Amino acid sequence: MKDFWQTLGGVAKAGLIGGALLIVGMTLALAIWVFRTDYETLFGSLSAQDAAAMTAELDRMKLPYKLGADGTSILVDKSTLHQTRLKLMSKDIPLHGAVGFELFNNSDFGMTEFAQKVNFQRALQGELTRTILSLSEVESVRVHLAFPEETLFKREQNKAKASISLALKHGQMLRAEQVVGIQRLVAAAVPGVVAQDVTIVNQQGVALTRTAAADGQTEIPIQLEFKRDIEQHLAHKVSQVLDRAFGVGQALASVDVTLDMNQMRVTTEDVTTPVAKGGEVRTGVVVRERETVKEDVGASTGRDVVSSGGTTHRETDYQVGRRVEQVVSQPGSVLQIQVVAIIKSALDATQVERIKALIGAAVGASYDRGDTVVVQSLDGLGMTARGNTAAVSEQTPQAQQSQPETEPAPKAGKASIASVLPVTTTTALIVMIALLVLPLLGWSLRSWLVPRISQSVPAQLTAEQRQAALAQLRQWMAEAGNSGDDMARGTGR
Repeated sequence: MKDFWQTLGGVAKAGLIGGALLIVGMTLALAIWVFRTDYETLFGSLSAQDAAAMTAELDRMKLPYKLGADGTSILVDKSTLHQTRLKLMSKDIPLHGAVGFELFNNSDFGMTEFAQKVNFQRALQGELTRTILSLSEVESVRVHLAFPEETLFKREQNKAKASISLALKHGQMLRAEQVVGIQRLVAAAVPGVVAQDVTIVNQQGVALTRTAAADGQTEIPIQLEFKRDIEQHLAHKVSQVLDRAFGVGQALASVDVTLDMNQMRVTTEDVTTPVAKGGEVRTGVVVRERETVKEDVGASTGRDVVSSGGTTHRETDYQVGRRVEQVVSQPGSVLQIQVVAIIKSALDATQVERIKALIGAAVGASYDRGDTVVVQSLDGLGMTARGNTAAVSEQTPQAQQSQPETEPAPKAGKASIASVLPVTTTTALIVMIALLVLPLLGWSLRSWLVPRISQSVPAQLTAEQRQAALAQLRQWMAEAGNSGDDMARGTGR
């Protein structure tokens, strides 16, 4: 090794030292990468209070962790992720700023009745908070319960009520049936609370619950939402028919519905009479019938008494039957439907009538009721297809939802290496090390071999060797000239 080192030049020595250092550095980097601690998220999107409570518990358990960049997530070792999560869930940690019924695990027997009621209210609010947080759209929630004061001498008792403040996730919103479901959930969990007494607001302070007016009628916003839902449903049905018939984006449909939002109550009262038998006319049902016969006494002639006749009196009591019918019609009945459909392609009169019949059957139109179905093509409107492409392509939201989502085709020449060569990280690292080390080893080997080869070849020729080389060169030139003359003569022939 010493002789080998002395035979190397300065550049070869530098290259060999650099290659060795690079190999050692890459080996250390690979060892660090292999034996490093892989952290994964234990809990994410935590509030400051929840993060503080969890980190305090991890410190007591002496488990290593680190916080995410935003401070709202906790990272632990990947190998102990699930074990740590289960251990934390078994602890009584007050998450989301609320405690549940674990508040009574260590109850104080000397606690007053008022303190027990307050703790029960806190526990009930905490359990409702955890239940509502299970919804995927909800980010945070606060629940407030208001119980009336129970007194012995107070007759009129106030009803229990509940108020809920929701903070929804970005881009999420609750549907009307979800809001009603939360109301029913709270009403079923809290004694004395009905669904109408549960108020729900979002993070902007907008009420998500709707209340009925004093006269029993629904509010104007509810009426508008009901009308909008019916119109969107019917427009979706018409769009499905037109898309199947002409293709997606070739037709535009709009539906307008007139609703009767008045609540009507009709009471009908009729007098019923029994069925007559044998031609007898009755005006009611016989309840009681009584007949009285009274005889008149005439003059007496001796021992016999002569009767001069009598009277008969009959009394009959009737009871008239009564039938009461009460009909209550709920608001929301359809008074009139108007449908407008614009089709991009040209249509004749027969096709227009057929499309009208299809659309009318789809929405349940009744011409006796006064419903209207209008079908028009762009040619009939006097417009060119080019100038109205944007107008026709504007589809209803339901039609856009019905279209299948297609992913954009990848551009040619833009395919990533990962899609062509699915290699692992370890393989890629080994290939990178080989590409860096092999050129350095080749350069070092060349620096060592070139001096050896140069030493085996004589640096200068002797006089005899030069004369022999010149004679050989003249002979090659003469042979080359003769072969050129032969080729020229052959061409001349």
